[in-house]
Parts: sequence; C-alpha cells; structure tokens
Amino acid sequence: MCPHAAGEVGIAWGKDVKRLLVSALGSLLLLSACDAPKPASAPSTVSRQNTSASPSKPVVSADASGASFQHDPKLDAFGYYFSATPVKSGNWALTSLNIGTPEDFAAWEQGKRPSAYAPIFLEFEDVTSPTALNELGQTYRTVSFRLLPAIYRVDGNAVVFRAQDPRVGEVVFSGAFDLNALKAAKAEGPGVGDLIVLRGGLQVGAERIRNISFSYFAGD
Repeated sequence: MCPHAAGEVGIAWGKDVKRLLVSALGSLLLLSACDAPKPASAPSTVSRQNTSASPSKPVVSADASGASFQHDPKLDAFGYYFSATPVKSGNWALTSLNIGTPEDFAAWEQGKRPSAYAPIFLEFEDVTSPTALNELGQTYRTVSFRLLPAIYRVDGNAVVFRAQDPRVGEVVFSGAFDLNALKAAKAEGPGVGDLIVLRGGLQVGAERIRNISFSYFAGD
C-alpha cells in the first residue's frame, strides 16, 4: 500500500474510533442520568378542616314557677298602708305601701303583669315637685312613681318585698301583719283611727329603719 493510501485509511479509522468513543460516552452519560436517584419530593401539605365544636353558650330559661312570688289566697289584705315615720331617699319620699286583692296576686303569678301595677307595691313622690289638689281636696305632689316588686311574699306569717330602682336604690321590707288588728281595722272601716296592723324593718337606699309600723286604710 502506498503511503498516501495508508494515510487516508489511518485518518478514516481515526474518525471512526472518535465517533465510537463519542457515541459510547453519550450512552454512558444517558445511562448514568437514568440510574441517578430521583430527589425526594416535598411532603404534600394536607389541609384539614377543624371540626372541633366551639363551646356553646348555656341556655338560661326563666323560672315560670312563681317561686319568687308567694301569697296566701285565703288572706285578703287589700288596702293602703301608711306610716307616720318619714322615709326618704334623696328627693323621693315614701307615701304608701299598697296591697291588692287575692285575684290580683293570682293574675300576677300567672304572668299577667301590667307595667304600672302589682299586687303589692310602694309609692314614692318627689318632694321638690309642684303640688296640686285631688277631688277630695287633699294636697299631693305632681311627680310620683310606683315601685313594683322583684320578689314578694304575703301571707299570715310574713310580708316581704324587695325591689331595685335607680331613683331610690335598693328597697327591702320584711315584716308581718298583726292579723287581729287588721281584722278589726277592716271591720271598723275608715273611722277606726291609726290602728297599727303591719310592723317590720325597711331599707330604702342608704336609709335603714329597724322598726317601722303601718296603719290601714281600706280606700274610698
């Protein structure tokens, strides 16, 4: 073989070897890439709904049993009760303690409660308000209000009244009837005089009277 031909064969062989090496290297790189361990995927975040129930508010039901309002249906103490002892809280003076009929007590305890009347209430007048004359020619203050009960008990053993008002504060009366005197006053009528029929202790705001007495008036 001539040197020129041998050189061409050598060049061609060298090119073939180079192509084989490049092809083999590419195959190795591809195989290496396929066999390489895959990176661990990040853990997926699962959104969970909070199913824990929020604490419910307690249900408070009103006591409809009338436990705070008690009376003896056989006792008829209807009338107006007046005290000779002055009782005041600020400008407000007590004028009377008033008791209704047994039917009034029954209606109240059945839930029939007018806004300005109760079977037992206290009446106060503003001593700084103007005066006027009623149909009997008696003088009265033109500004007054009735204090209705939050709690009461009226029977032959006890008379209890409790209420609260921003004008006079807390008001509490705890006492008892003299049943014989009450019976006599009811039998004699308006001319019986100042017969004491009810005694007890009274708190009106900051004023406390340990012994207070009331006379009876049946009304006109």
